[in-house]
Amino acid sequence: MLRNYILIGIRNLLKHGVYSGINIVGMSMGIAFFSLLFLLVNYEMSYDEFHKAYDRTYRIVEIIDTEDIGERSASVPIGLGPTLKTLYSNYVDASVRFFNHQAYSHMVFAKDRQYNEKHLYFTEPDFFKIFNFPLIAGDQSTALEEPQTAIVTKEIAQKYFGDEDPIGKKILYENRFYLTITGVIDKTNYPSHLDFEILVSFSTLLLTDQEIMLRDRWVWNPCWTYVLLKEGVKPEELEADFEVLYQDKSKFPDYLRDYVQLYLQPIWEIHLYSDLDFEMSPNGDYMYIYIFSSIALMVLLIAAINFMNLSAVRYSTRMREVGIRKAIGADQTELIFQFLVEAIILSILSMFGAVMFMELLFPLIYPMLGDSGFILREVDTQKLIILIGGSGIFVAALSSFYPLYYLSGFKPIDGLQESKRMGRQQKGFRKWSVIVQFIIAMFLLFSTYVSKRQLDFMRESDIGFDTKDVMLIPLGEVRFQSNQIFKLKKEFLNIYEIEAVTGIDEIMGVWVQNYPISFKVKDKVYPSSFYAGVVTNPEFFDVFDVKIIAKNDLYNDGGLYNNRYIYVNEAFVDFMGYTSPEEALNTTFWSKNGYINKIAGVVKDFNYEPVHKPIEPFVIDINNVWRLKGSYAIKFLALKIKSGANWTDVERKLEILWSKVIPYRLMDVFSLNDKIEASYQKEERLARVSLIFSIIGVIIANMGLFGLSSFITVQRKKEIAIRKALGMENIQAMLLLSKEFFTLVGTACLIAWPTAYLAMRLWLENFPKIITIDLGAYIFSGGVTLVLTFLTVSYHVVKVGIKSPVEDLKSVQ
Repeated sequence: MLRNYILIGIRNLLKHGVYSGINIVGMSMGIAFFSLLFLLVNYEMSYDEFHKAYDRTYRIVEIIDTEDIGERSASVPIGLGPTLKTLYSNYVDASVRFFNHQAYSHMVFAKDRQYNEKHLYFTEPDFFKIFNFPLIAGDQSTALEEPQTAIVTKEIAQKYFGDEDPIGKKILYENRFYLTITGVIDKTNYPSHLDFEILVSFSTLLLTDQEIMLRDRWVWNPCWTYVLLKEGVKPEELEADFEVLYQDKSKFPDYLRDYVQLYLQPIWEIHLYSDLDFEMSPNGDYMYIYIFSSIALMVLLIAAINFMNLSAVRYSTRMREVGIRKAIGADQTELIFQFLVEAIILSILSMFGAVMFMELLFPLIYPMLGDSGFILREVDTQKLIILIGGSGIFVAALSSFYPLYYLSGFKPIDGLQESKRMGRQQKGFRKWSVIVQFIIAMFLLFSTYVSKRQLDFMRESDIGFDTKDVMLIPLGEVRFQSNQIFKLKKEFLNIYEIEAVTGIDEIMGVWVQNYPISFKVKDKVYPSSFYAGVVTNPEFFDVFDVKIIAKNDLYNDGGLYNNRYIYVNEAFVDFMGYTSPEEALNTTFWSKNGYINKIAGVVKDFNYEPVHKPIEPFVIDINNVWRLKGSYAIKFLALKIKSGANWTDVERKLEILWSKVIPYRLMDVFSLNDKIEASYQKEERLARVSLIFSIIGVIIANMGLFGLSSFITVQRKKEIAIRKALGMENIQAMLLLSKEFFTLVGTACLIAWPTAYLAMRLWLENFPKIITIDLGAYIFSGGVTLVLTFLTVSYHVVKVGIKSPVEDLKSVQ
């Protein structure tokens, strides 16, 4: 019996080959793109969940808040980790710290070659008690136990030693000491916010950098610290006991004690929900997960509606067949089963088509999705089958709604009457299914336009300082050698294309440090709090071209060089309560160490961090001569290149001079503009995904419209032939046939536009500077849809419109 149903189903599908083919292709595309995006979303949501005790693993974060100014730091003081293990042993099973000298890169020498590695951290033996990255070589219990030992990823092992066994091999760190390789980790397909490639034993620091480990133990917060709680312990219990730390005078200093708070952040939340200062690596964003999930569901829904609509068209041509079968005794159950078998056949074919689309299109789409570790071929096969199968069943079930609800239930006499074929109920169903498709498609087009405009606006907006011709060179351990820095600067200034050179502690426009400062305005003393700022040299303004709007003329560059003064931005002036920049000049500031600074000038507000963040009080701390000789704060040399200079030539000259002064370390250099561009990665990814999937959605919707237009024009051939015989012009006939389709698109516009507007307004609220949603969004979304609709239906409309009425009247006899 089942065999007969299958054979009849195949025959019927082949009989309506055009509609069946469009159905299969449209459904295959919908399932494929839904599955790809869903897998990507699932990958993003799975970060750090592979750790066996991830539900008991937390990162300690530090919040310092003074009058709404302060620091929200993902890192904490060096001494906190050991304190947690001893003071709170009843709560904590294990504690692990990560430390990287706050360096941009680390020089590693292996087998006669130098490498600048950005993902090197010092960590503790308890690493493997908390984190479950597989160690494919070495012993977990001893790999990080001894000083001057290191674990590397298998990629680093391959890069350094090729096919040789890396265990026992030595590498040279910063030309200072050797590290012995004791383990190799496989991080492949283990998504984690811990972005490391080399892990060095923390005990190494006690031998090589003891003075750093003891300096400013409870003010300086350079360590990312994680704890594994004991079974049954709630994070709130440990957080409540942190009060003991706050009141311990040997820990946090007086000026911080009343303003600091420590919190436990679940490790599984970090990648999507954390946006703190000094994150270990760039994180994702839960908002974009919701957006991508919505886009995936929209594309699948378009495919499902398209399938259902074309199925309705295909089944409408079988109303007479159904009527005859009912008249000769077929019951409703048999008809329902027959329709289900046909839907299942289509679904199975579409699932195979979806797999083919995924294989063919993923290599093209993947680069557009941004920097993701998601790899299609490493997806669990069972998960992929369940996803494709589940989405295929969903679409098939939805597509079966029409025949099950309508065709199998009408009376036999209805199916035998030709006039019933295009009844009011079916027309209404067809119209609203098309409208819903185009509402979704136009919503995607509208959001694509707005997200792209916002991205372009952020890129093109004036951030307040020069980035285009600025290059940065990380200094690494060279920052501890002030004489070498002076030599480098002098040598670089001899290059014709170099206009200016300065030192700076962080990457302007990407991220900056926070420094504790107190000050007095009139009779009000502002307690010490953490303010965003940079430590730099007097040439700062020559390199970055930050606009000075007020300055004390008594302090020229020479004076600044011999004294210690600072500049603040307009937001700081407002925060202090002054009504003009000039009033703020000469205000005295005190640093945490009691250093006295005076405001020598006020600069116009600029985006010292990415434009995603609001501009807050900011300090430019200018080093003086004696401080330059002992300061470790300068981590980069910033170079201003003459406009139009050939960067390749400049880089070659820089490398020659660098190797002359610093022969033991490779020069690493990058464009500031490129770094700032990278901060728009999330928005770039959204714009790309929206564009790809809105195009796919419109294509699928128009595939259904192509089949529908074929059906409608065939049904109205007789009417058009009669009208043309009575004098209707060809163009009038084409307009008459097109009218219905453009009415549907127009109705979809009226619903999609306000819905999309409200949704994008809500999204734009996440940015401090936003665009105005202009007419372009409406013209783009509506225009693209109308043009594609015209191209889709024009073939059938023109074909019927220009045909001889005599020919059409004969064909319908």
